[in-house]
Amino acid sequence: MENETIAITRTFDDIEAATRRVIADIGGMQSVLQGARVALLKPNFVAGRHEYAGATTHFAIIKAVAAEVRACGVEPVLCEIPGTEFDLEATYQMLNLEQFCQDNHISILRLDPEGNTEDWIDIQVPGARILRHFRIPRLLSHQDTRLINLPVLKTHMVSIMSLGMKNLMGILPRPERRTMHTFGIDQGIVDMNLGLKPALTIVDGCVGQDGDGPLYGDRAQLQVVVAGRNSLAVDLVCCQLVGVKPRAVPHLKLALAQMGKPDWQIVGTNLNVLRPFRLPQSKGLYRFIFRLMFLLDYPYSKIAERGKHLCTTIYSSGLVGTRPQINREQCTGCGICVEACPLPDVIDLQTLKINYQTCQRCLLCYEYCPEQAISVKGFSGAQA
Repeated sequence: MENETIAITRTFDDIEAATRRVIADIGGMQSVLQGARVALLKPNFVAGRHEYAGATTHFAIIKAVAAEVRACGVEPVLCEIPGTEFDLEATYQMLNLEQFCQDNHISILRLDPEGNTEDWIDIQVPGARILRHFRIPRLLSHQDTRLINLPVLKTHMVSIMSLGMKNLMGILPRPERRTMHTFGIDQGIVDMNLGLKPALTIVDGCVGQDGDGPLYGDRAQLQVVVAGRNSLAVDLVCCQLVGVKPRAVPHLKLALAQMGKPDWQIVGTNLNVLRPFRLPQSKGLYRFIFRLMFLLDYPYSKIAERGKHLCTTIYSSGLVGTRPQINREQCTGCGICVEACPLPDVIDLQTLKINYQTCQRCLLCYEYCPEQAISVKGFSGAQA
């Protein structure tokens, strides 16, 4: 097996400069994009949580990658579909993605999350065990398109770690994700990576998250960026950096058994463990309920409005999941929470109620409240 080059650098000086360093260290963007017309950038925007929380890909990395792509005469196009329980347009609005992409000359590829458009193409995956075929953006089927994967280095309540291999789920339509969650997400991740091969993976460890990630864990403040062309090798190096045994991550254990362990050499900054990660506590009941919710979505989606899923309905009820609540005794009615909220019609200062139908659980209201009058229920790095 070919010896893979994995580049590591710290982000102390500047995140954009660090991103350019790792790109140069793996041979330069031109070597990645040979013969390409389009580079499809796949960040991690599972929800509208901001980059400082360590939940989403830092915009400075996306900016630097897009600039490197354009310097090669190739068009950068961004594509990401958030988690099934989150609204796509609301997520884009919360992150101010339209303005960012306009400012940095990046196109946005908007796809129907349900997969029922001509924008998708079905591919067969030899050797797959669960996800034997799945749909990908039609743009990726073109020989002159390269996929650049931009995940975050963080933990995940269901898959233990969310790195390069797991991040590709966000480029699949939601029915495929339901299949993976229902019939085995770990094997599904391996199968997905047999069919999708990024030309480059750059892992954002500027902040990162451990504990109960991928949205509400603890900020890790790693200040590192890792890059390479082999997703499995990159993920294994990232595990090494945070003191996680790869075989403790089910999909990496399966990948090592079914795809083989790659060899690599480190260039740039050769580091030992930056910070030992606290993995999500084993919650078998949580994982079972999460899987059951996707199983029950099969009959539910046949009677529900198109685009609505069981998890969407459950989370928007306000009965489960991470959700902010206003304490009447502590609230002074200053309105700072309303100003901080990136979406309209979420917080009613007259009734001191939060509309969970419109709330996308970014927790900015909790973080900005000067009176600490907002608590958070459910799994969260923000304690109630």
